[in-house]
Amino acid sequence: MRFAAVLLVALACPSAFASGSRPQTQTVGDCATSQNQIDDLSTNASAKVTLCHIPPGSPANAQTIVVGQAAVTAHLAHGDYLGKCNPTCGGVPSAVPTTGQTRCSDAFGNPIDCAGTGQDGEYQSGASVSPRFTDNGDGTVNDNLTGLIWLKDAACLGLRNWTDALLAANTLSGGACGLTDGSTAGDWRLPNVKELESLNEFGVTAPTLPADNPFSGVQPTPYWSSTTYLDVPRLAWDVGVFGGATLVDGKRLELHGVWAVRGPR
Repeated sequence: MRFAAVLLVALACPSAFASGSRPQTQTVGDCATSQNQIDDLSTNASAKVTLCHIPPGSPANAQTIVVGQAAVTAHLAHGDYLGKCNPTCGGVPSAVPTTGQTRCSDAFGNPIDCAGTGQDGEYQSGASVSPRFTDNGDGTVNDNLTGLIWLKDAACLGLRNWTDALLAANTLSGGACGLTDGSTAGDWRLPNVKELESLNEFGVTAPTLPADNPFSGVQPTPYWSSTTYLDVPRLAWDVGVFGGATLVDGKRLELHGVWAVRGPR
């Protein structure tokens, strides 16, 4: 059973601290900056501190920086947080990634000038980075937009039903699928549906992946996500990367691709 759907890819960056003269405790997902951490810094006036700087009004451009202790309080007060940037922290929403679409067409599919159409190709809005991907040379690929780490060989884990796909991803480790990254079982997982959708670029087709991608073995069949379709829990979401469609299929009988992911780090 299959249903077409469109899911918005929404990424998240860490939230700002509560307003006021004294930074308050922040707890967002696995990310937290407590007042105790801030107080501990005051014992070493010469300390250099790593924090995630979130430019006001531009959370998609967050970056890890190192500052002197004297500057920490000011950074925390306007929304930065201690430690390296972690794209999985919830809170202030970042810009949605661009679709990659740059052309426009009429209702019959004929190419037209984008100016004044209001189509995606006219505005091309959203976040982007260049290069989008970095091949780490160890069987893994960094996504520089989302911070996720993908298995380079998108065919290695074969076609499986949903339950077997979860197991294959969760037990993947170094030495398999060309991995020399030192990873162990439990480091890898099956991506959720939004993570899979984040790979698609809608300005190209077959595959619908950014042109600079270094992946190998990309399959024309959909890839399973770890996300269940809640209206019918015997189904799960899957994502095609040769047409960009997001669908749902039966967990037990359908065989789809398995593309493992880690991180972000």
